[in-house]
Amino acid sequence: MVINLGGAVDAHTHCYPDMSINEEMIRLSRILGIEQLWVSYHPYSMSGFKPPSEEVWRANEFVYELSRRFKEVKGFVHVNPLNQDAVKMTEFFIRERGFIGVKLYRAVRVSRRIVDPIIEVAVENNVPILVHTAHRLYPTSRPNESEPDDIKSLALRFPKAKIIMAHITGGGDWEYAVSRVRDLPNVYVDIGGSVVDYGSVEEAVRVLGDDRVLFATDTLISAAVSRIINADISEESRIKILRLNAMRILGE
Repeated sequence: MVINLGGAVDAHTHCYPDMSINEEMIRLSRILGIEQLWVSYHPYSMSGFKPPSEEVWRANEFVYELSRRFKEVKGFVHVNPLNQDAVKMTEFFIRERGFIGVKLYRAVRVSRRIVDPIIEVAVENNVPILVHTAHRLYPTSRPNESEPDDIKSLALRFPKAKIIMAHITGGGDWEYAVSRVRDLPNVYVDIGGSVVDYGSVEEAVRVLGDDRVLFATDTLISAAVSRIINADISEESRIKILRLNAMRILGE
């Protein structure tokens, strides 16, 4: 079976310090017909969930150099809101390096106001914010990890922000996750991650409509491709999820 995703956009993936992994990701993406990869630095390749400023600058510069080498790569600036220069960093990589989005990970929940100045920069520059989001219960506390209700809080504070709730299929209760953002038109969901539960894409389309669902891999390419090509949705919806919704977010 030959798979061609017709110029798809991978709205959530990562790069690694090992360049051979990045080269293989690009090679597979080209074979599959993935035209754009929205890339931020792999967070587990950093020193922790609250990396210091110098480390975050280096990570974002690595993404920038990768984007210069591979035309498919579009940078998302990884930001630790706890760092004093977080706003400056966000502005620099969007305005000077041409990054097309912001990535917020597990330094702090997005319901906290400390993230607001970063969101304001994203809104001012009309770029999306991708928020790592947990959709499951953990046996131990993870107090700084955003959940769907944190996404809801952010979306209500910033109705003009383009917010992507990450990897509803990254593990856990995707039905609950999409239900919490149903009435928030500025929130999109990406379908990256390792979970291949039947019906996850269909449920997202049913609850949110096919305009607010984005194809993504979160580096797990085979699971993501299988999930979208086997989803019981119309071809019109599939094309929107694979490409058109992402391009609309970018204003293209």
